[in-house]
Formats: sequence, structure tokens, C-alpha cells
Amino acid sequence: MIPSFITSALSMLITLAIAYGIDQWLNIQQSYPRMNINFQQAFLWEFFSGLLLCVVWIALSWMVLVKNRRSVAISILYIVIGLLSFVWIPLEMASPFVMKHLFLFRNSVPNLQYSGLFIAALGFLTLLFPKHKLI
Repeated sequence: MIPSFITSALSMLITLAIAYGIDQWLNIQQSYPRMNINFQQAFLWEFFSGLLLCVVWIALSWMVLVKNRRSVAISILYIVIGLLSFVWIPLEMASPFVMKHLFLFRNSVPNLQYSGLFIAALGFLTLLFPKHKLI
């Protein structure tokens, strides 16, 4: 059986990868010429991608809060990675020296930022609430 540290870290990375993939896919869908775009279809893609992201967030929170053993190391990892993915884009935009040529995320990635914020909040929750044994 895989230790809970590895499954928690992998599930966090998979969640961030899915959010980034959804953002990039939506950017590709919106980059088509405006004459051919169907706004109802674009709204439906946004809606269903948001639902997919909510399902991924629920699965991640179930895995971290209920299924796996809680540890301080995982909580701190979730907080650090989550907050870093949330503030990376504003840091890239504001920093004139350090990250000027990196621009890892050239397109807008709001789902990735929201997922980072959710992961940081999940890290805080695992630190605050002790695990209760269920029947």
C-alpha cells in the first residue's frame, strides 16, 4: 500500500495539473476568431469545466480529510504549494527583476489560482481539525 504522504502529495499535484489543463483548454477555445464563436457554447464549456473542477476538489478534500492519515508535513506542504500557486502570477507581473523572463503562466489561469487557494485552505483545515475515528 502506498503511504498517505505520497498519495496526498500526488493528489495535490494532480489537482493543480487538472486546473492548469482546464485553463489552457479554455484559453484555446476562446482564441478562435470571434466571428465563429458561439457564446452559449463558450458559457457551457466554462460551466462544465467549473463542475469538473468542483468534483476534483471534493475528491481531494475527501482523500485528505477522511481517507488519509493527517500529518503536519502534508499540511505545511499543502499550505506552501497552495499559496505559492495562488500568488505566483501577481508576483510575476509585479517583479521587475527576479521573474521577468520566467513567465511560466503566460495566459490567464484563474482555475489554477483558485485551486491553489483551495489547497492552502485544505492545509489549514488539516492543521486545525483533529482526525476523528469513524465507526
